[in-house]
Amino acid sequence: MSRTRAVARVIVCAQSLWILISHPNLPSVVGWPKEFWKPIPRSLLVRFGYFGLHEPLEWILFVLLLSLLAAVMFGFAIRITAFAAGALLYHFAPLDSLLASGDFASMSGLTVSTFFLFAIWAADRDERWPITLAQLLLALSFLLNGITKLRYVGWTWYTGSNIQQAAMTSWTLSGRPAAIWIASHASAAWAIAVGSAALDALFIVAVFSTKMRWIVVPLALVALVVRSVVFGIHWLAAPLLLLFIDWDSPKKD
Repeated sequence: MSRTRAVARVIVCAQSLWILISHPNLPSVVGWPKEFWKPIPRSLLVRFGYFGLHEPLEWILFVLLLSLLAAVMFGFAIRITAFAAGALLYHFAPLDSLLASGDFASMSGLTVSTFFLFAIWAADRDERWPITLAQLLLALSFLLNGITKLRYVGWTWYTGSNIQQAAMTSWTLSGRPAAIWIASHASAAWAIAVGSAALDALFIVAVFSTKMRWIVVPLALVALVVRSVVFGIHWLAAPLLLLFIDWDSPKKD
């Protein structure tokens, strides 16, 4: 097994554990009053494996999931543990999304990890495509985000004036000094706007070009810092950027 795939396992499992442990009471969500669950379609609950809302059972499954992720991380019985961890991650991801954004219909920051674990199980001895799939899903999140911006706002989203307005709004909510600084400097706001456009459009290319990664991944890191410091938005999938590093000997395009 290549070093890159082994490191990828560690990265994905560590990121998943980080998100899950940040919500240590995640299983208790199913114990919320029944009135909360009534608006959620029964078909959606069944889709994610909630045939009933039994909190004690969810606690057992949650502990099992944490154990399985640790097992995958250390390479124990990969085909079995990866599939089981993927299935349970798929089960719990909507609860995490519900706490993070009030949306039960998505898997939020655990989407890439879930599909990666299933890919490990399906790939068996294939060294590369599970990592490529994870990279593609991560890149698509940028591309689809850009498409959404264009669809609902238009090209004006990628302008300095829009970034300045967003920074001012952020400042009124959080009082972050960096936000008011961006709002007061048009050149900095335009740099963020242009960088965002480049990232949304070019990240997908980094999946297929190692040369482009030297541009896109550092740009994503800069964007990560800006979003956190200026806008107070923290990207839970940030550790997955490490999947774009070739931990074996470098290869040319």
